Amino acid sequence: MQPDDTEEPVVLAFATPIYRKACPLPDGFNAALKQTILTRRDRQPSTSKSNIGGWQSTPDFMTWGGPQVQQLGQWLNEAFGVVMEKQVGHRNFDCRLAVTAWANVNQDGDYNRQHSHANNHWSAVYYVDLGAPDAKVSPNGALEFTDPRGAVGVYDLPGLLSVSTWTIQPQPGNLIMFPSWLKHGVLPFRGQGERISIAFNLRVTELKPT
Repeated sequence: MQPDDTEEPVVLAFATPIYRKACPLPDGFNAALKQTILTRRDRQPSTSKSNIGGWQSTPDFMTWGGPQVQQLGQWLNEAFGVVMEKQVGHRNFDCRLAVTAWANVNQDGDYNRQHSHANNHWSAVYYVDLGAPDAKVSPNGALEFTDPRGAVGVYDLPGLLSVSTWTIQPQPGNLIMFPSWLKHGVLPFRGQGERISIAFNLRVTELKPT
């Protein structure tokens, strides 16, 4: 939307869209995903990207097969439609998407450095299991975004604390989507068990109005 598309006296000219939804989970959905991911972890070495510790699969998750992967693909398409409508103002378009995805398993002390996803348009993460986080640590294993406005902290208003990061403490079944250029990371997980998520990159290879 362009600023002159509204009669409001104040517009958010450079707002960053972030999508969040609690997916309607079928019985046993996340339990089946967890078992599939942990089985793969036990027989496949971790890749090394932004992760410090933990395990990360190869980016072929969407080829693993099964009803859970198919359902995640449907939820991902729905989220993509919502964010694109927000960006272009309507859903009257056809497009082709290239999607890559990988599973993540973090244990006590594991985290992901701040990073972005080059050569992609939208990124997303789905939460399978949060493990048993230490209640004394907050935020714990949260998804953290960095304010993209580089000079936002230069002119702090007196008495008003500026915040340069924004964190989401997710729940199992949450799907979060955001622009791939937005820097983000995962704060250290403290607790027992495994914190399991699935990350996605979406690249629009063709876009045509209808």
